[in-house]
Amino acid sequence: MSDGSFPTQSPPTKRRKEPSPTTVASLGVDTLLEILLRLPSLATLIRAALTCRTWRSAVASSPAFRRRFRELHQAPLLGLFFEPPSVARAPALPAIPSFLPARRRDRDLAAAVRGGDFFLTSIQEHPDKAHCWDILDCRGGYILLSNGEEETLSVLNPLARRSERFFDRPKESFEGCRGYVVERDACLLCSGGDPTLFRVVLLVHDESRVRAAVFSSDTGEWSIWPWVDVPARPRRTKLWLMNSNMQANGFLYWIYTNHKYMVMLDTSTMEFSVEELPLFLKNQCCSFVVGEMSNGARCIVYAIDFTVGIMSRRTDGDGVERWMLDRAIRLDTQLDGVLGRLKFNYNELLVVAVRDGFAYLATSKKFLNDQTPSWFLSLCLERMKLEKLFQRTYDSGVHPYVMAWPPSLVGNFGTFALEDGT
Repeated sequence: MSDGSFPTQSPPTKRRKEPSPTTVASLGVDTLLEILLRLPSLATLIRAALTCRTWRSAVASSPAFRRRFRELHQAPLLGLFFEPPSVARAPALPAIPSFLPARRRDRDLAAAVRGGDFFLTSIQEHPDKAHCWDILDCRGGYILLSNGEEETLSVLNPLARRSERFFDRPKESFEGCRGYVVERDACLLCSGGDPTLFRVVLLVHDESRVRAAVFSSDTGEWSIWPWVDVPARPRRTKLWLMNSNMQANGFLYWIYTNHKYMVMLDTSTMEFSVEELPLFLKNQCCSFVVGEMSNGARCIVYAIDFTVGIMSRRTDGDGVERWMLDRAIRLDTQLDGVLGRLKFNYNELLVVAVRDGFAYLATSKKFLNDQTPSWFLSLCLERMKLEKLFQRTYDSGVHPYVMAWPPSLVGNFGTFALEDGT
């Protein structure tokens, strides 16, 4: 000190504490979800979310995130299930549905198919069931199978191996019938909130009425609904309703065999109604399917030759809700691009299914042997863009398998609540 009151040296400077590095584990939930929202597909999200409990909990506990992810990422098609050929057509082949995967470049989607049981080995290896299964429907990641020899139905999820559930068809649905009675193929309804729940709906008709039988996975029991009279049925046939698994936004549809009317069932109220088909859909050469747009709105997709059109439900000038033409487009140019010279082997398109804003089409040639291989295509209904899937003989029903949101990533309801260690 020079004068006894001032220090000659300043005190040592305190070192600034270095910030700790940011790691994935230190991210907040909101930031983590924003990162996961940018993953390319549902399959990639599933692999990432199941990496640790924190990530799974973040995804499973956020309905808002699931809604945003679905808006940004279309549910991916994994492939098509084909109904087994009849015994008369292929007596040497096993009576089991076949699966053809869609050719995707996404490695996570390919891994999901490889890891699943799409050959349905679990049900083939079941010791108490005959190996004779037809596929009736495919929704919400589940497939609905029927064993004709044992009058048994089964619902299983190929991505969750060995998750099959068996139940018998109801015998009470025929009670009180008038004359000849027919049971149509069952339809599968999946829960929008709880992916572990489903319903199976069977339609039965006699000479002039219809009724529904509903199986609930929640109760494990069938509910038999009353007979309902329907108008304008064809008078000269006992089989006056066609088999169908068409559904859209909670409505099920069956077409009259004369292609003049269709029966609708509102599954929220279990009320039947009958509606006349639009004029040009009555054409026997018109192929059409009722389904949903990507936003869930009901639509009809039809094909005449190489023209594909979309009809939607709208209110007319009289305040009546009807099916009205939304748009139609000829696909000749796009078919030239995806098929090249192979296009000239065909002269029409058939609509085989409509799911989540996509129509699945098959090329065909009128009056040609049905063993001629067809090209299966997907059509995005929003952009009307065509994509080639694969070639296969079109000799049986087709059921698209679209990857669904897995139960393991939904934890905001009681039947699958999040638990520590899961």
